[in-house]
Amino acid sequence: MKASEIRARYLKFFEKKGHTIEKSDSLVPENDPTVLFTGAGMNQFKDMFLGKGNKPYRRATTSQKCLRTGDLDNVGKTPSHHTFFEMLGNFSFGDYFKAEAIPWAWEFCTRELAIDPARLTVTVYEDDQEAYDIWAKIIPKEKLFRGDAKDNFWPANAPKDGPNGPCGPCSEIYFDRGAKYGCSTTDCGPLCPKCKRHIEIWNLVFTQFDRQDGGVLAPLKNKNIDTGMGLERTVATLQGVPTNFDTDLFAPIIRRIEDITGKQYLQEGPDTPRFRRIADHARAMTFVIGDGVTPGNEGREYVLRRIIRRAADDGKRLGMRDAWLYRLVPAVGEAMGDQYPEIVERRENIARIVKAEEEQYAATLEAAQGIIEREVTRLKGAKGRTFSGDVAFDLHQTHGLPIDQLTEILKEREIATDRKRYDELMEDHRKKSAAQAAGDVFSLGPLGKIKPTVATTKFCGYDAMQGTATVKAIIVGNDVVDGAGAETAVRVVLDQTPFYAESGGQVGDAGVLRGDGVEVRIEETKKTEGYWLHGGKVVRGTLRPGLKVEAQVDVDRRWAIMRNHTGTHILHNALRTVLGKHVEQAGSLVAPDRLRFDFSHFQALTRDEVRRIETYVNERIMENAPVTWREMPMSEAKNLGALMFFQDKYGDVVRLVSVGDWSRELCGGTHVPSAGTIGYFHVVSEGSVAGGTRRIEAVTGAGAVAQALQSEDRVAAAATLLNTPPAKLADRIQELLDEVHALRREHEKARRAAAADEAGGLSAKAFQAGPEKAVVELLKDKSADDLRSMIDRLVKEQKIAVAALGSVFEEKPVLVVGVRQDLTAKLDAGAIAKEAGKAMGAGGGGKRDLAQCGGKDASRVPAGLDAARAAIARLLG
Repeated sequence: MKASEIRARYLKFFEKKGHTIEKSDSLVPENDPTVLFTGAGMNQFKDMFLGKGNKPYRRATTSQKCLRTGDLDNVGKTPSHHTFFEMLGNFSFGDYFKAEAIPWAWEFCTRELAIDPARLTVTVYEDDQEAYDIWAKIIPKEKLFRGDAKDNFWPANAPKDGPNGPCGPCSEIYFDRGAKYGCSTTDCGPLCPKCKRHIEIWNLVFTQFDRQDGGVLAPLKNKNIDTGMGLERTVATLQGVPTNFDTDLFAPIIRRIEDITGKQYLQEGPDTPRFRRIADHARAMTFVIGDGVTPGNEGREYVLRRIIRRAADDGKRLGMRDAWLYRLVPAVGEAMGDQYPEIVERRENIARIVKAEEEQYAATLEAAQGIIEREVTRLKGAKGRTFSGDVAFDLHQTHGLPIDQLTEILKEREIATDRKRYDELMEDHRKKSAAQAAGDVFSLGPLGKIKPTVATTKFCGYDAMQGTATVKAIIVGNDVVDGAGAETAVRVVLDQTPFYAESGGQVGDAGVLRGDGVEVRIEETKKTEGYWLHGGKVVRGTLRPGLKVEAQVDVDRRWAIMRNHTGTHILHNALRTVLGKHVEQAGSLVAPDRLRFDFSHFQALTRDEVRRIETYVNERIMENAPVTWREMPMSEAKNLGALMFFQDKYGDVVRLVSVGDWSRELCGGTHVPSAGTIGYFHVVSEGSVAGGTRRIEAVTGAGAVAQALQSEDRVAAAATLLNTPPAKLADRIQELLDEVHALRREHEKARRAAAADEAGGLSAKAFQAGPEKAVVELLKDKSADDLRSMIDRLVKEQKIAVAALGSVFEEKPVLVVGVRQDLTAKLDAGAIAKEAGKAMGAGGGGKRDLAQCGGKDASRVPAGLDAARAAIARLLG
């Protein structure tokens, strides 16, 4: 039975039991700041479990994509540990409970999946007599085992150690793989700590308590069911294979790794963990990027970076030198694209992001290698070799090498890392540069106080920019308050509002709230979990909950934002028309003074392409097509060819914004009523954001006119300075550039002639190295070209065997090594330069007759020359 059939059977089975099939939530939780990634099927139903949700059902079933990194080090080493995995789940929100959930679980396993009941065992929590009694009516008691809070309570050990919140006992179904997987010839049970004979395939969590301070387990008003059935383990069980990695969920990926690396995947071998880890991480990176995360140095972005780089390290040990992981993305699509078509649709952009990260990691390692080697050399012979935490911190801050990657590199050399010192420095850095303000309204404190009594905010700003509202809550700092006087910074929650809250790249509205004797100047509007937070300052009076206010958006500012937002939609259409349909939005900013649009494209735009894009947008603006919007089912929007931003999350009902009949995008932002309202569109800049991602910044309306006038003023000023008419400015500049280039060529020619003359005097400083003569000298203010010219004369005209010349030019160190042609079979200039580079804390290399090294520390050039002298003496002596 294939994975896709097992998944489909599960969902259909519970649909027949009255459950609503919900699609998988994003790996990036939308309304849960307490976790980086969705790690369980219940995450998207958190409010439903707490009795605060508003979904129109009390039973649901899903196949949820999940990501956990707590066991990252075990991935690849065991048959079933993963970062990315799928969790099949059925959920009851105060509806059915143990009496239904337990028999259904058994029915699905033994009838739908046809698993032999003799190979199944069950565990229950030791104090859960209710569950035990239900199971005892279904299976023999010798198949029933009682577990403690560590094994059969969720979260584990919750009665004793917490955390506070919903919790309850659980019951697990195990599959017996057979005696050959056991720890002894005698039978062992599912809770055996010594072996993996029994594999858990189903976990029934009976969420019936609310853990409170002191370990108090208060009964929940509504008792819930939270089931988890790991798809990968279940598939492995039914397909009769020894590990999850041998199932059809991984087979296409494993085959692709074999094709690319030229190595064979074996069940047991030195490369087996690497194959499995790469396959797992390929799935993780594909789905995480597909849900809008890009590699970075904080939070979930750092987790993604670490996953890609761990896989890249494994690839190096399989003999891969260049970027290659990105070539696995289509294989992930082949394995899982039937359930998740978006990873197939976006595979080119996902692959582009992976490749860029691989290349950046390679550059990072190359830049850091010299520093690492210098520190490792310093540790030679030392007791308890430990890599400096200060150096590790510098490698992270200066070169972007994460501590985890450094630790992996050093582990192979049996060198520890001073993680304590590194953590101290990192914590100090965070406190100085990245600490959150104490009054962050997005922390759980004030929201937790508001949610039980205050309804979410109704947005009415699509049709109006002012309206009457009631103050529902006031936040000052991190507290919900009963009043706020003049000059107090506040966040105000209203029952309804015309203020647009920052989202989808569009900045939030500004404006004013006015009530009886009260005025609040609103400077920003944000939202979280359905609550609009109007941030600003009380100008006069005392603001109190219950007060009626007139909410007035800054009209001019909003119109400027709307012009820019509709401008981004037309720009997106222009990019796909001029550059090709591969272009996808990768990010945006819509502000009153400018717009910024990031998009996927493989190379820099030419000036002609930018001009064509700009012309296309302005032609569309002049056509003055109407801008309309309406809500519709997602399926209908897809059939209409709507474009969507792959980093956004959409519900079943979406808002489609159309410009004429040629631009359709899913968008929740505010827009002008017709394209002509934009006025004029002008591109300010185009450049690179990351590998495979470009950025255009532009202005519209009055901003575009101001930009054009400013450019005209600059041209006029330059023409005046050069005493030439504006129409002939380019010709005059070219004339001056030609003159400058000619002067530079003459100057360079004179420099090289002087350097060549100076080389003649260097031969007198040659020293004897075996039967040959060599020159090693530190010179003043010589470029790499100067040094190469001097070496050329020394080895060709003066017949010096080998020369190593160093200098500092424009504050940059440089060292060049040259070998006479007839000695290149014996001497390698590249090898000598490499040794010199190590001494300078940098890399080095080149050809056998000419090579060089550099670095960043100008003071280390003498050390590099000493290393070169020692190498020459050793090789010629």
